[in-house]
Amino acid sequence: MNNCTKQPQNMLDKKYQENIVPAEKQNGKNIYLGNSCGSPKVLFVGNSVTKHGVKEDIGWLRDCGMAASCAECDYVHIVAEEFRKKHPQSSFGILQVASFERNFDKNFNILEEYREVIDWQADIVILFFGANVQANYDAGLPHKANFGAEYEKLRNLLNLGNTVFYHVEGFFLRPEVTNDRYEVCQKYHDTWISLEGINDLAETHGLFNHPNDLGMKLIAERILENIITE
Repeated sequence: MNNCTKQPQNMLDKKYQENIVPAEKQNGKNIYLGNSCGSPKVLFVGNSVTKHGVKEDIGWLRDCGMAASCAECDYVHIVAEEFRKKHPQSSFGILQVASFERNFDKNFNILEEYREVIDWQADIVILFFGANVQANYDAGLPHKANFGAEYEKLRNLLNLGNTVFYHVEGFFLRPEVTNDRYEVCQKYHDTWISLEGINDLAETHGLFNHPNDLGMKLIAERILENIITE
């Protein structure tokens, strides 16, 4: 595994690391599940990079992972299309967790909010989020709850006992949030997927600093290198 505390090699301009998309009202709903009889079932757990509905007031007019030029170009669709070539009966779901990121320290009831997803019983879970955690968390300021502990709860509630977990490094460089996630990944001997060489390049950042088509393609390839070969 790569060290999650690494710094961007080219010292990417800080402006590209500012998540300027409001965390509220990113989608009409947060759960999108495919055929429950499909196998294997792959669940993408993420934020606006995974799925963001149309929001005209900020100039976002698509319903897909921000900031792909179309749904087919976001990392979820690319991964699903390639994965299905090897597993044609597979089924896919999305759990959009911006509300969890925003409220993890406010007695957020994971079981109640995400019971439908838990009951869907995913075989493979791809965890790719953290950007909407309050910015002051990285400064070490006190919070009512530890993000890592709540992240671990979410992971374990999604675990069937034999569920395979992949933790994808965030697209935005959030040191403390990333360390919390990395520690959970190590604790359970899950797979950590580094985005080094992707999240630290200006040319992979598009609208609202989110991954453009190149960024999405490279993120998808990095995920596929792990989930298809294992």
